Amino acid sequence: NIQKYNKYKKIHICEVMIKMRICSKCVLPETTPKISFDENGVCNFCHSFKKPNYKGEKELIKILDAQKNKKNKYDCVVTLSGGRDSSYTILKLVKDYHMNVLAVNFENPFTDDQAVRNIENIKRILNVDLISFKMKDNTFEKVFKNNVEAWFKKPSPSMVPMMCAACHMMFIDFLRIAKENNISCIISGGNPYEYVSFKRELLGVSHNEDPNMVYIKYFFGLLRESSKNPGYFSPVCLPTMIKGYLFGNEGAIGTRILGYQMEKFQLFDYLEWNENEILSRISSELEWKYPEKLMSSWRFDCKVSHVKDLMYMKTLQMTERDDLYAKLVRNGLMTRDEALGRIKKENVIYYDEIKEVFLKAGIPEETIETYLKA
Repeated sequence: NIQKYNKYKKIHICEVMIKMRICSKCVLPETTPKISFDENGVCNFCHSFKKPNYKGEKELIKILDAQKNKKNKYDCVVTLSGGRDSSYTILKLVKDYHMNVLAVNFENPFTDDQAVRNIENIKRILNVDLISFKMKDNTFEKVFKNNVEAWFKKPSPSMVPMMCAACHMMFIDFLRIAKENNISCIISGGNPYEYVSFKRELLGVSHNEDPNMVYIKYFFGLLRESSKNPGYFSPVCLPTMIKGYLFGNEGAIGTRILGYQMEKFQLFDYLEWNENEILSRISSELEWKYPEKLMSSWRFDCKVSHVKDLMYMKTLQMTERDDLYAKLVRNGLMTRDEALGRIKKENVIYYDEIKEVFLKAGIPEETIETYLKA
């Protein structure tokens, strides 16, 4: 079935974009929600940008030392997707901080095969135990299918995050597995540059909002926008939406309650994120790879990201990479020219990957054709 779609192949976003105004300091285009430019062409996101405030390695080591328990087999849980940041996180904890780690992986039905191989290599090389779990009754596929169909009936950039709605329930199982193994610490690998500013703006949350207020405002913004499209409120999705709100991340209400007195944090809350170091170490020490045809190592582990790229391109003529690289430019981690070059090379729509995801979710072939021509 996939072969019949070869006529689409892949399309570079830069080949189909009209010429747009781009911030003279970073790389955000004029289609970015709530963007404005000053007389010098510098965007408001640049003016309000604040560098991440890392807590430091000393503080991290204090927490880790407090978790080391000779009476227990494991010191902490590390959430592992096979992507670059989670792979680096488990490498640091095992090799550098000598933690006894239990790796926990959510078996996403749309996980890239290379991410699976990366997890297998990590387990073998670091000699760590791994627990994997999946959602019952094809819940992930059902929720994804429903939300894709709802989105294409009324395309909206603010609702693209709904494609990942089922993933937001993962922390329920992370907490369950930690408790079953008498572990009181869960560590994840998200980095501070990944939080997409324009996603917040689309839901009525300022990109420089107080982090303690973002989660609640973000949820109500998503609820407000989804109310404009009844398709998101199907019986198969409502339980997922509720659980996703309660357990969406480390700071969610349900996570805080169920994980009371449990340490829950991301490695890059404490350590400075450095792309070159991360890729160098995981490649050489863990035999880590990403599919070279994708041109980018960021967020390749879940193929739903290709669907989101398509949706953002259809509605905003940009992707999440524009936001990521804009942040790296502002923070001095990348030159503007390098960022523009990456965006030109990496902002690609991979139609074959999208078709594979749609077919696996049970979307009819004729409907897929309609979506891709829209």
